[in-house]
Amino acid sequence: MKIIYAFALALAAAALFTPVIIALARRLGWVVAPRQDRWHRSPTAIYGGAAIYLAFVVSWLILGGRDSQSLVLVGCASGMFLIGLIDDIFEMKPQVKFLAQLLVATVAVALGLCFDFLPWLWLNVPFTLLWLVGVTNAVNILDNMDGLSSGVALSAGSILAMVAAMHGAPQVGLPAAALAGAAGGFLIYNFNPAKIFMGDCGSLFLGFSLAGCTVLGAGGASNLIFALLIPVGVLVVPLFDTALVSFQRTSHGRSIAQGGRDHSSHRLVFLGLSERKAVLTLIAVSLAGGLLALLLHYFSTLVAVVVIAVVVVVFVFFGVFLGGVKVYGSQERRRRRWHSPLLDQLVLHKKQLVQILADLLLLSAAYTAAWLLRFEGHLGPEQMHLLTKSLPWVLSAKIVCLWLFGVYRGEWRYVSVHAMIQLVKAVLLGSLLVVLGILLLQRGQGYSLSAVIIDFFVSFLFLAGSRFLVRVFTESMVHKKGDPVLIMGAGDGGELLLRELRNNPALPFAPVGFVDDDPAKRGLLIHGIPVLGTRHDIAGLTRKHGVARVFISILSPVEGGLEEVFTICRQAGVECVRVQPIVEQELAQPQ
Repeated sequence: MKIIYAFALALAAAALFTPVIIALARRLGWVVAPRQDRWHRSPTAIYGGAAIYLAFVVSWLILGGRDSQSLVLVGCASGMFLIGLIDDIFEMKPQVKFLAQLLVATVAVALGLCFDFLPWLWLNVPFTLLWLVGVTNAVNILDNMDGLSSGVALSAGSILAMVAAMHGAPQVGLPAAALAGAAGGFLIYNFNPAKIFMGDCGSLFLGFSLAGCTVLGAGGASNLIFALLIPVGVLVVPLFDTALVSFQRTSHGRSIAQGGRDHSSHRLVFLGLSERKAVLTLIAVSLAGGLLALLLHYFSTLVAVVVIAVVVVVFVFFGVFLGGVKVYGSQERRRRRWHSPLLDQLVLHKKQLVQILADLLLLSAAYTAAWLLRFEGHLGPEQMHLLTKSLPWVLSAKIVCLWLFGVYRGEWRYVSVHAMIQLVKAVLLGSLLVVLGILLLQRGQGYSLSAVIIDFFVSFLFLAGSRFLVRVFTESMVHKKGDPVLIMGAGDGGELLLRELRNNPALPFAPVGFVDDDPAKRGLLIHGIPVLGTRHDIAGLTRKHGVARVFISILSPVEGGLEEVFTICRQAGVECVRVQPIVEQELAQPQ
């Protein structure tokens, strides 16, 4: 109950302090004007991090504990707030700012804020330093769009407080709840369009406090996997964004410290999402990551590893998908200080390498999952020995079969039925080779044939799902902007035209619906686009949806011809264009 009070008090305090900071900032001229490398469009107040910090301190002083670990966390987080405030006012050099952060983190570790789960105790110190400074800066660079950092902090802090309440750890729950409440109260004024920015004083404070809470909460975990589950789960968005930005900037010859509109939130907006939807999407991902990590604590280590492997692949492909969004100018070319034929080949075939590495991870997870299903979720020492002994041969056989059947020569965006058939053949042959190897080399002793059969189905499910990921991301997140148009013909021709209009950035059209003379097709969806009516509904539909153009894309002959469609469009005041099939164009040309 005390944790709930801490959250509510910090929420109310932040909601009261933030408008005071806004009024003070406007009176004293503490505002930032719009800039080309920023996302806001009007002068906005700054130093909002002060409201977050004050709300947190008030809640902690009234309800927080006085144990040594909490004092270290709050004291060092206050130091990080001061570093951010000095940077906001005087713009510290990046090297000086980093050294100051490292100093605060070193003091925190020296005073006992340190992980303790690594088997080599001395490694806990550098790992904790890396974690504290890394998460602090990850949240700092995540503060690039209205409401994103405060929303992620609200989500992460709430999950940490929930975990602490379930495990009876008030030294973690109270500061985490106060942090979530302070971020939530600030979010009221920081969500798009923001009335105030938190600045580095807010983002550094939030990042260090979240990192410190996860360090406190990791104590007592049964193994390394479970010790890292909650920290990585609740902070998955800033960690993912930092990895994506670092890789993309490095591969394009840009400095990692250089700012720009190339974060995951910016890329989602470039794909057509509104700023609000982009921020809400990433907040939802943060919340889902924390809840999944919490859920996995109730399962065995092997089950957790299988789920983590699948989730890692999903994020890898999400990163590949977002990395394909063009956010840099055409004049920016990849520049490397040195070249090597091997490195050039790796860059040239990076998609195949990513797919192979992802498949190795998925096939390992599938084989483990098959054994878990066969033995009802529990593997004894003998089963674990056989699983570990056979896994390298299983992976080798299946990867070779996938390569022989040309699975790695396909384009991710164009997954077809033929590709799925080839995948079935490859996985089936791989499973048969596994059975043959077990019979010849091990004489089947201790192995279960049913586990191999289960592995075939799970492997195909994982591999097929991974190949549809990029297409799923594309069709669910890409919202092309352009003039609304109708497509006449809800058959093969209309479907082909819809693909072209969606995938070709040079065509500034956004299909809103189909019309077709077959009344049975009304209400059907083709790639998410509905069939709205027949040719007689065109006039009403153009007015309703603001359509200025109708495309006719019909492959088969039309009963009664198309003159009536052109007449209806003329009377409705919209342009009508017929898209001729390539075959008809070739036949129509004089010989």
